Amino acid sequence: MLITGANKDFDVTINLVGSKSASNRALMIAYYGGFAPRIRNLSSSDDTQLLEDNLKALKGINGINGLKALKGYNEIDCHNAGTVFRFLLTALSLDTGRPSHDYILTGSDRMLHRPVGDLVDALRKIGADIEYMGQEGFPPLLVQTCHGASLQNTISVNISKSSQYASSLLLAMPKSLHLDGDLSSLPYIDLTIDIMRHFGAKIHREGRDVFIQPSEYQDVEYCVESDWTCASYWYEAVALSDNGRARLRNLHLDSRQGDAIVARWFEQFGVKSIQDGDDVVISRVETGEKSSSDVKTTFEDANNDTLLQFDFINNPDLYPTIAATCAGLGVKARFTGLRNLKHKESDRVAAMATELSKISSVQTCHGASLPIFDTYDDHRIAMALAPLTMRIGAIEINNADVVSKSYPDFWKEFSQLIRHFDRP
Repeated sequence: MLITGANKDFDVTINLVGSKSASNRALMIAYYGGFAPRIRNLSSSDDTQLLEDNLKALKGINGINGLKALKGYNEIDCHNAGTVFRFLLTALSLDTGRPSHDYILTGSDRMLHRPVGDLVDALRKIGADIEYMGQEGFPPLLVQTCHGASLQNTISVNISKSSQYASSLLLAMPKSLHLDGDLSSLPYIDLTIDIMRHFGAKIHREGRDVFIQPSEYQDVEYCVESDWTCASYWYEAVALSDNGRARLRNLHLDSRQGDAIVARWFEQFGVKSIQDGDDVVISRVETGEKSSSDVKTTFEDANNDTLLQFDFINNPDLYPTIAATCAGLGVKARFTGLRNLKHKESDRVAAMATELSKISSVQTCHGASLPIFDTYDDHRIAMALAPLTMRIGAIEINNADVVSKSYPDFWKEFSQLIRHFDRP
């Protein structure tokens, strides 16, 4: 995709996609609760549609309607959707009222290199029957629905590699859960707890321990807030503009989504956020004002230069956005908390380093050869690179349609900021 003619002075209204994280959790809760989901603003992302389709198939006659048969087993292909794979693994492993069946849980080539061993270990401890069909610790898996397995006891799970292991288990409502290993992405676990409470679960977290009192999910309506991670690309576009302004629909600054921190982080790049009803309005302002963030945001290097500092341990999906923004503005920054990024849809640290090396600086890339960016089949890399056209003038992005994984209408919305798309 060729993108040219960025409008650096814009005032637009952006219809964000519903939060993929919240949507997927709400769908799992409806599945465990045994009721049809009543969810407003459900994410239109490929991942959420994939999860919804697979859950509908599992609810079919004898629990297998709609699933592909493979060598006598029922195959579920999760493509490159890590959340879908991990959430379904717990559901398939437990007695949820379905007859016992063998399932092959698999995905794309990239999925076969994304770790799942710590979740498998936790499930095996409570009686789940799971076998590796390839490399130990990674998909594909052979899963036998086990009527002897039950989450109504205390279990532990190591979340060093992914907080999704804990969310997958919590949604099935164990008695209590202990979080082992290095804590990462805790806001996602707290989001899971918050949504479970909405549906009637009696649950709270105290440090590494999550406690659930006997309770059942209630069939209530749920409205999904817009996705704060997807909002970050509009923050980037405003930061790279001359005088940009965007109204982000159905978004709240006091959101329980962890990536809402992007509003505070972007104050340092000259982007101001205001709550206006159910929308957040962001605009370009002069930099230099002290950030109102309550986290340390600067760092002095060996040369006593003051650098911006960002710790992504709890917000790994924001790394591509912040890295691209710093590159576009020519801002030096120190990044920490990157260890789990290699387990995402791509190795995002390596991928962004390679792609951002294609632009020397915002001062010299005007008039230089057109940068052609690769996306590594990673939606977040594609969306993080797109706003760079504000500073470069024209860019080309390979496999641009990968954005449908989380934000199908991204290019439709982004077209408000540019003059020309040349789609292959």
